[in-house]
Amino acid sequence: MSTDWQPSLEATSAYLFVHFTGHEQAETDEQLYFALSRDGLHWHDLRALGDPVLTWSEGEGGVRDPYVVRGPDGLFHIIATDLSVYHRGGWQEGKATVNGSTSLVIWDSPDLAHWGRPRLVDVASAIPKAGMAWAPEACWDADRKQWIVFWATAAADSAEDPAAADLANELGDGINMYYATSADLITFSRPVKWIDRSNGIIDTTMLKAPDGWWYRASKDDQITLERTRNPYAVTHELVRTDDDQAWSYLSNLTDIFGQGRYSSRYLEGPELFLYNDADAAGPDGRAMPFGLICDQFAEGRGYLPFRSADLSSRRQQDWALVTDMDFGRLTKRHGSIMPITQSEYRVLQRTLTR
Repeated sequence: MSTDWQPSLEATSAYLFVHFTGHEQAETDEQLYFALSRDGLHWHDLRALGDPVLTWSEGEGGVRDPYVVRGPDGLFHIIATDLSVYHRGGWQEGKATVNGSTSLVIWDSPDLAHWGRPRLVDVASAIPKAGMAWAPEACWDADRKQWIVFWATAAADSAEDPAAADLANELGDGINMYYATSADLITFSRPVKWIDRSNGIIDTTMLKAPDGWWYRASKDDQITLERTRNPYAVTHELVRTDDDQAWSYLSNLTDIFGQGRYSSRYLEGPELFLYNDADAAGPDGRAMPFGLICDQFAEGRGYLPFRSADLSSRRQQDWALVTDMDFGRLTKRHGSIMPITQSEYRVLQRTLTR
């Protein structure tokens, strides 16, 4: 696909939500659906259930956990998990973490409405006994001019090949977070073990704030929050540190909001995003530009949305539980939200609505 397309100078003022439905009762439940919003609160679906916008029939025959991102050249990308629980016959029988795909599915588009042929990219086969590559995201590092692509993989505690020893699991549960770098989302570096904790660590989301700090939220035994100036820093367990080149633990949702349905027993799939300037005010009118949505998977209740004035704060007054968000008709599982322009909104609505 040509990369000479110039990015729009129009400010973002709307939003795109890319997701799957996760019912796992039909082939189309693990394909990609789009929803639009003008304010980040009220969403409408572009297609009905059973009529996805994008489909994937190769690899595992299904796609989950999509992440949509705008590239530095104005091109758009969706990166997702190559997995169909439906085709595998369910979670128990499917053994998706044992012999699942070690590749990611990637689409490219110049305008969000017209997408090229998806490609399958192997990122995790070098990891000892890797059984999966799940819940990927991609963040552009403008300083190094490369993508940081990260995902979860279940790994063995030791490597038969000494050259892969640094990729093996070391602490407790074998599910860890890994990253690789790429200049073009086609060719990827050797993976790096990014997060290894005693608890299984999965579903990490990351963004770079306007002040230069990188923040991430992960599903541990809680939904944990950390920050750093160096997103490539490798971590073992959660630590609080003044070293801005290391990941420092900030807090978790239970600590912020108190006892309730905020732990990983109830929530997964955290996704961070930034609100547009016009929508940055929180429920009490103060600036709360950071959004965080979490999938209430345990109770099948859809997303639980939060806002924050400061992701580094542990004070409840700097956070808000959003109670008036309408996610539309379709169930939305482990997706991602990206700010878009009004022109992009109109193109999507005109081109993809049925």
